[in-house]
Amino acid sequence: MNSSPPRNILNITRPKETRIALIDSDAPGAFQQLLRDYWPWHFNDALSDAARLLLSAELGWEQLPPNLVPPVGELISPLGCALAHPDAQVRDAALQVLDATVCIPAGTALIGEDTAPLEIDSYEMGVYPVTNAQYHRFVMDTGREPPQDWTNGTYPENRADHPVVWVTCEDAAAYADYVDGRLPTFPEWQYAARGAEARLFPWGDEIDRPRCNTAELGADGTTPVGTFLDGVSPFGCYDMVGNVWEWTGTPYDDAGNFRVACGGAWYYNHDYSTCTSYDFFSDGYAEFVIGFRIARDIDRQ
Repeated sequence: MNSSPPRNILNITRPKETRIALIDSDAPGAFQQLLRDYWPWHFNDALSDAARLLLSAELGWEQLPPNLVPPVGELISPLGCALAHPDAQVRDAALQVLDATVCIPAGTALIGEDTAPLEIDSYEMGVYPVTNAQYHRFVMDTGREPPQDWTNGTYPENRADHPVVWVTCEDAAAYADYVDGRLPTFPEWQYAARGAEARLFPWGDEIDRPRCNTAELGADGTTPVGTFLDGVSPFGCYDMVGNVWEWTGTPYDDAGNFRVACGGAWYYNHDYSTCTSYDFFSDGYAEFVIGFRIARDIDRQ
């Protein structure tokens, strides 16, 4: 485990006493108020117990900037602190949050810059790219070789909730199988990113504030997943553009030796980090800007 004190700016508008009072309160709406005031990540009812546990722990909640817009180059979020916590229950609760998926309903996807229509069946999509902490669990359980930027079998310090990188498509597919999932197809990825509209970015066609981690931000590396609340896709997926390229299961060539990756990365500017941005790499290729997220089929029986 990696641990280091948070280095965020004190938010004096949210005293600790307020958070504790809301946790302990039986008043109607107290938990919903707590979520509104403190919780920046995806939430559904299945995460209620995990969220309560995390919000009751000392994870730097009062030091969290209101909208999780990072100081350039450094941000340690409460979820990142939870993943380094000595209490296994707190760590497990954080992993539950990161493991979340959303249902993408069946519909018509508009594919590519020419917005070719394609009917898509419903499926589940990971809310976030797979993080170092999640991939570490996989490595520990399976004995798979860790990414090359890890030291002594663990990820870089303070990067627990950052997207894992230096993973091949084969690694990503093995992880997806480990969690009873698969890699999304290229059309599924685009549909989850832009919805049923021909959006250039998950939120629309313009960038009027920091909404994703691209070169313009100047972070010079990955940022914690879920950082950009203003960058969420129409279906509720975070970090669909910027941060890391994401492997898909779609072959680029007829022989199936190359796979498509989508979304751009922190190293690229906005022009190369859009809902229609893609590249292709060999199945066994890994790089410092390539990660992935999972998808799952929905049982229709």
